[in-house]
Amino acid sequence: MTPRVSELPIHLARPFRIAHGTSTIRTNALVTLGPARGEAGLPPYLGTTVDDVATWMSRVQLPDIPDDGPIPLEHILEGLPDGPPAARCALDLALHDLWGRRLGYPLGTLFGLDPRCSPVSFVTLSIPDDLDELARDAAAFGQHDRLKLKVGTGDPGRDLEVVRIARRSTQALILVDANGAWSVEEAARILPTLLQAGVTIVEQPIPADDPDDWHRMRRMLGRTAVPALFADESIFDVDDVIALAGAADGINVKLAKAGGIAPARVLIALARALDMQVLLGCMIESSLAVAAAAHLAPLVDFTDLDAPLLIRDDPFRGVEIVDGRVMPPDRPGIGVEPS
Repeated sequence: MTPRVSELPIHLARPFRIAHGTSTIRTNALVTLGPARGEAGLPPYLGTTVDDVATWMSRVQLPDIPDDGPIPLEHILEGLPDGPPAARCALDLALHDLWGRRLGYPLGTLFGLDPRCSPVSFVTLSIPDDLDELARDAAAFGQHDRLKLKVGTGDPGRDLEVVRIARRSTQALILVDANGAWSVEEAARILPTLLQAGVTIVEQPIPADDPDDWHRMRRMLGRTAVPALFADESIFDVDDVIALAGAADGINVKLAKAGGIAPARVLIALARALDMQVLLGCMIESSLAVAAAAHLAPLVDFTDLDAPLLIRDDPFRGVEIVDGRVMPPDRPGIGVEPS
């Protein structure tokens, strides 16, 4: 059984602007393994392309997988060569999908998890072109219990104004995601003000280059009360989590960053051991990757799995949003089907 790699275009329902740039389309990697499928989001900051995924996949030598019956999932995953996390993620998802299909149960069930215990997901608003647009969007999304605001306009003062306008428009729990747009000094100055503005979580306030910057930011803040600080772009593997212990309050685990479901579970367990909270996030991805992540959602404190709401012409179906929770399909494996 040989994995096949192809492009998976993902069209945004509207332009999506963050500190890294504006997107209207993303091209993800789709891996097919017999009847099973896996996906990896490929945002520009990962520096991985579909060609990179295909090149790595050409080096993979899977053991003989029988046409029916259980497969030795852990053994196969441990034997994969090093490579880009996104490439490993796409194959990891396909292998998990095949494993679940063979056993006849959804992945969450095989992990002993109840999807009804998943946290309510954040819904994301990208950086607005103007503040009037933000006010309209925040009011339109005001019915959601949890709202994620993208900031990083290049002006921390304008970022704060974005937050204040949104706060006036909704009573939702607010997460602010700067995508590393502020310097350590700017973050130390603005974070206490964000707490006063009613922000509960700030994600990746500073660049991801140096974990020591997180500890320096904490020293500058001292005993000043600030929102909970979560690391996203700073977190890829277990060494990153350990390096931020004591500086970050939590981590954002994304399958494409971690390398798939198996390493994501390791990161979640490690964060728990270090008394850190966990946000389970996604890239701009189809319902295939989002469903895979949703099977792990009962393990975490917060979720940000709203990609199906941000895209159009989703190539897969099966994910449902029930009372704000992103629910994976109740079918074997990942559970989605082509649209």
